[in-house]
Amino acid sequence: MMRQLKLIFVTVLLIFGFGFGVLLLNLQDFYTLCRKIISSPTSITVTANEKFNLRPKVQCERNPPFLVLLVTTTYKQKEARNAIRQTWGKERQIGGKLVSAYFLLGASTNIRFQEELIDESNTYNDIIQGDFKDTYYNLTLKTIMGIEWICAHCPQTKFVMKTDSDMFVNTLYLVELLEKKNQTTNLFTGSLRPHDAPIRDIHSKWYISKTEYPPAKYPPFCSGTGYVFSVDVAEKIQNVSTSVPFFKLEDVYVGMCLEKLKINLQNLYNRPTFFPYKRPFTICGYRKLVTSHGVRPLEMRLFTDALRRSEAEQC
Repeated sequence: MMRQLKLIFVTVLLIFGFGFGVLLLNLQDFYTLCRKIISSPTSITVTANEKFNLRPKVQCERNPPFLVLLVTTTYKQKEARNAIRQTWGKERQIGGKLVSAYFLLGASTNIRFQEELIDESNTYNDIIQGDFKDTYYNLTLKTIMGIEWICAHCPQTKFVMKTDSDMFVNTLYLVELLEKKNQTTNLFTGSLRPHDAPIRDIHSKWYISKTEYPPAKYPPFCSGTGYVFSVDVAEKIQNVSTSVPFFKLEDVYVGMCLEKLKINLQNLYNRPTFFPYKRPFTICGYRKLVTSHGVRPLEMRLFTDALRRSEAEQC
């Protein structure tokens, strides 16, 4: 009996020892892999992800848009999405030119949120959802996903705008300015930020360590609150993004792509029209701007109604 117990004990020790050895080897392999990833500046890149959890059915070949609006949003911002659908994001013809809007979201593990989003997608046919976690620092993935969707499913559009769900966008004035600009290739415009530097304050929402980004200055970029580009630039950004290391600040990341592409930022007009902050509402002021930031859903409706009622008034 004792010999049997000893044999069992020795066998257990051998099995445990073997298993522990395998675990150590696997941990060593995992450690080596992590070291390789960390040491390689181009190993973590934004790459094409063909998997969309949700995407709209579009017919851009049959009815090509002039301008597609890509609006970054989250699950909880349904009220903002509805306000945008009823105001500046409503699909319509402006001077015979079609303008359409779509909402960009990431994935959620909340089953109820996902079910509600599926219902919303079925109702409005304007949801583009990627297979990545929906967080603030994944705005880069969200934006590149939108660009990938344009290239794959609506390359017939002439222009693309990326903006946020707390913005007011004057699409009438934007279309007017794009027609006056009369440039359908190599155009990238918005609120230009040519001299911004990384924020090194660890308490800031936009904190960037020297490890994440060693240089003292960012490449020129446009504020992520709203920028517009010709559709050929979308394809160029998609292609170059596979060789540009991931960076969590979306607008800066796009600027990195443009720098590599040697595409210069341009002003859309001879005075500012994209405002990355909230402009006090006046009829004449909002007639001659493209974007205003920090606008709540109710304000979107009020501003839109006021502009519509005063169309005959002179400024």
